[in-house]
Amino acid sequence: MAAKKKAANKPTGGRSATQQKGAAVAAELRQNIVFGLDPFELFCAYHLGITPENTYRFQNVHDVARRFGVTPGEVRQALQVYGMDPDAAINSKFNMAVAQVDVQVAPPGVDLLTLAQMHYEEFLGSPRKARKWSRELERDAAENELIFNKRAPPPDEDIEE
Repeated sequence: MAAKKKAANKPTGGRSATQQKGAAVAAELRQNIVFGLDPFELFCAYHLGITPENTYRFQNVHDVARRFGVTPGEVRQALQVYGMDPDAAINSKFNMAVAQVDVQVAPPGVDLLTLAQMHYEEFLGSPRKARKWSRELERDAAENELIFNKRAPPPDEDIEE
């Protein structure tokens, strides 16, 4: 029992349990490189907009493909194989928007790759969630009804000009 307790208190290098899980997933991904695209570098470029110069610039799939010397289709396929495609990001409990903002607003001199490593591991270790599209659509429809059905009353037809 004492051995289990000691293992539970083992230092984690400041990583959350999710990041530790993600680090293990990252190690597995590095064993099966697709189209010569390193999973971490692909995550940094495609999802976070980190350039080779360690700066931020929005990059679409075509920009990323050009940067790595592959086709956009190969980028999309690698993202899917690595579990980092847009669908995986949408259906993850990981908040990609927060990670993107962290990179965008990082002060000069901050190593964006170090910042990205934390987000990469968190993303890979985050559970996927099934989105309930019907509930989201119903909620959005109700919100739209409140916003867009607040029309001005029709003009009074009895008024002559």
